[in-house]
Amino acid sequence: MDQGNNQGQNSDSRMTEAEFLAKWQEDKPVYDAWGKFVVAEICSSLESVNKELGTFLKIPAKHRLKDDQSLIDKAFYRAGKNYSDPYNDIEDKVGARFVVLTISDIDLICNIIKSSDLWTFDACKHFDEDKENSPLLFTYQSVHFVLRPKKQVSIDGVDIPENVPCEVQIRTLLQHAHAELTHDAIYKAKTAIKPKVHRTVAKSMALIETTDDFFTEVTKQLSKGPLEELAIVSQLDALYYGFTGIKADTQKSILTILDEFEDLIDSDLINTIEQFINNNPAIPEIIKSKYSDGALYKQSTVLLLYWMLKRKKRRLLDNWPLDKKMLIPLANDIGVSTLEN
Repeated sequence: MDQGNNQGQNSDSRMTEAEFLAKWQEDKPVYDAWGKFVVAEICSSLESVNKELGTFLKIPAKHRLKDDQSLIDKAFYRAGKNYSDPYNDIEDKVGARFVVLTISDIDLICNIIKSSDLWTFDACKHFDEDKENSPLLFTYQSVHFVLRPKKQVSIDGVDIPENVPCEVQIRTLLQHAHAELTHDAIYKAKTAIKPKVHRTVAKSMALIETTDDFFTEVTKQLSKGPLEELAIVSQLDALYYGFTGIKADTQKSILTILDEFEDLIDSDLINTIEQFINNNPAIPEIIKSKYSDGALYKQSTVLLLYWMLKRKKRRLLDNWPLDKKMLIPLANDIGVSTLEN
């Protein structure tokens, strides 16, 4: 109900404000359905690569229709916006924003957008290109895409023509904070902004860019090491489910335990534990029968602990990072005489 419906009609550039607004009221359900669909598809793709939306996205992703008055203002009154066809040239009548923690998180969403067969995309703004073109400029940053259906689709009973755009912004949390503070005050200002204000904003953007780089480096460092590289938690969870038929209730404490014994982690560890459990078939039945007795029975790390109690008991006792009383029931389960021996 956008460009395609205007073929053979008067150009939107000759629309009055009333005609413009009337068309927008007519088209709102189309843009609303398309924006909702775009957000749902990107979120679904994130979940498919094991991203927990509640933690990965720092602000819940939602689509938003442009306010009527804001749209009229942009089409007819915004300085420097000399649209030849305002209705179709304005590409953010519906938009969505994804706010993440690090630059690498932005890259993940960009790759999802670029690899989808559901839409065409225009990368209308990307701060990497801005930095390449103007290396000494520190300014408002965000990745912007405009997405349109590859072909006409029907969503929730609403027909979406190919030319309907949805603008998607992707920012880090720091970029978002900067934009929230300055964007409306400066970009949309109706009065001249003093150079000192622009200078202060540029300095803050430089600081944000530096901090984003630090965050990215910290994330890379945290993802190094055998625990992360071998995906030990995921492998233990899969092993636990395979033996018990129960999904492991993995808690942060598992990381405390695994970090303490990181030197034992190698590419053979999971196979070694699996062979140990196969040779001790009573263990999965013990876990299922005692599942409600304590948190350790619910976590896949219990498999590692049974193995260590039999094969690495002294190391386990000497370096156990939590209360040693927690190990007594596990030791009794597999007939380890005493924790002190």
